[in-house]
Amino acid sequence: MLGGVARSHRSHRRRWPIVVGVVGAIVAAAVVVGIPLWSAQILLTPHHSLTTAAGTVVAVGADEITLTHTDAGTREGTYGLTWSDEQGRIAGEAVVGPMLWTDGATITRSFVPTDAVPAVGTKVDLNPNMWTGDPRTALGLEYRDVDIEGELGAMPAWLVEGDGDTWVLFVHGIDGLRQSGLRPLATLAEARLPTLLISYRNDAGAPASPNGLISLGEREWRDLEAAADYALAHGAENLILYGDSMGGSIVTRFLHESAHADQVVGMVLDAPVLDWSAVIDGQAERLHLSALAPLVRLVVQWRGDLSLTPLDELDQTAAFERLPVLLFQGLADPLVPHADSAAFAASLPKARYVPVPGAGHIQSWNVDPEGYSAHLSEFIRPFAPDLSP
Repeated sequence: MLGGVARSHRSHRRRWPIVVGVVGAIVAAAVVVGIPLWSAQILLTPHHSLTTAAGTVVAVGADEITLTHTDAGTREGTYGLTWSDEQGRIAGEAVVGPMLWTDGATITRSFVPTDAVPAVGTKVDLNPNMWTGDPRTALGLEYRDVDIEGELGAMPAWLVEGDGDTWVLFVHGIDGLRQSGLRPLATLAEARLPTLLISYRNDAGAPASPNGLISLGEREWRDLEAAADYALAHGAENLILYGDSMGGSIVTRFLHESAHADQVVGMVLDAPVLDWSAVIDGQAERLHLSALAPLVRLVVQWRGDLSLTPLDELDQTAAFERLPVLLFQGLADPLVPHADSAAFAASLPKARYVPVPGAGHIQSWNVDPEGYSAHLSEFIRPFAPDLSP
């Protein structure tokens, strides 16, 4: 009897390494499969927001605001500040300028209220787009709401009219909004260039894609082509394409695929995604998961029913060599490798590269609005209409 018990205990001891090994293998498999699936879903699912939590209001003065310390709150530059009501709707917005000082626990920035002042204790968000409204409420610019008919249905756009036959088509990035184009819009309007700020599939108010997922530019360029159709049917002869973040991927794909590519006379890019594989690899490295990057790329392609190969613009720059190109790139961008933007611009004979120290992703304007506007104004001057008598 005692011998049987001893044998049983020895048998259990022999089984434990097997059980532990099986459990470990299951956990490892869950990590190896689960993280790429989660990453792909996060990347490809529309969220429609670029705001970042910026802490809680500690104090508000006539021209400054103090917030609890957050990484977002320490960003260089000028940003919109928004806060919401209990239903999650925007209750107010203001503008915050550069950080004035910090004691480690709080941050004080310059402050300009626009329509309200947040109460002490209010949670606030930082908005790189600056404004949540439209060209009229944000900048005092008259505009028209227009619908662009695409292959999936009508997509809302804002048209700020101008003079001449060269139109600017502004394309925002992944999870972005048309409001992203409000930052450079004043400069474009001052040059009297008609400007169309578009939306595309999966945007708020636009039709969803058949699978409900973002295609990283591989299919969205067709919606830009629909916007080009609209512009060309309403007086445009030439087009300047302006894309930020994934909008850069949409713009560059358009130049490879669209029948209207020859009518593009210039391109402005702001932190453009020029190689999605490099972006995915970079994010995996930031999370110390570099070994999983190849699998993430495969899952993104499978889940999104797309190919990353044609979205690598660094290997196919010939399509852009004829064009004047202006490229802004923040050197503190955690998403787009600034080395890719620099290499892309260096490969093009008519490109002008503007690196912006301290600027995060699509935040070059926020860090240096005057410098950004000056570069943009100089670039578009040859395309502006001659209004002399």
